[in-house]
Amino acid sequence: AEDAVKQMASLQGAGGAQAAALQQLLGPLLSQAFGGQSSPTLRTILAGKLSTIASPGTNLQEVGSMMAEARKAALVVDNGKLIGIFGFKDMMSRAIAKELPLELTSVSSVMTPNPESVSPDTTVLEALQIMHDNKFLTLPVCEAD
Repeated sequence: AEDAVKQMASLQGAGGAQAAALQQLLGPLLSQAFGGQSSPTLRTILAGKLSTIASPGTNLQEVGSMMAEARKAALVVDNGKLIGIFGFKDMMSRAIAKELPLELTSVSSVMTPNPESVSPDTTVLEALQIMHDNKFLTLPVCEAD
């Protein structure tokens, strides 16, 4: 946990006093949360959790139902390749607000194409830093293949 806090402090550019304060504040919390591990990988955290996957032609009514049931954004996959992501914010701003017919609109027409993704071997802190720096609400985790 101590290494994780140091890593986070260095990513944030925190100096000596800031790093020490972060370590004092977050060290015990991270240690308790991760069972003593410094910073687990996304593979460890996401093991056994299924993704919400939609094909490009799936209509928004169906995708919305899948997302609501899973409580997570949908990955748009074509022939085994991630081609887009569609989240709750996308549903509200690109479909609902524009009064698009959900049954007639394909997810590929309103998804965020070619999203940035990370490997399952990325640490939780690295993923959080990427999400923070890029203002992502969702960050797909994908194997190289």
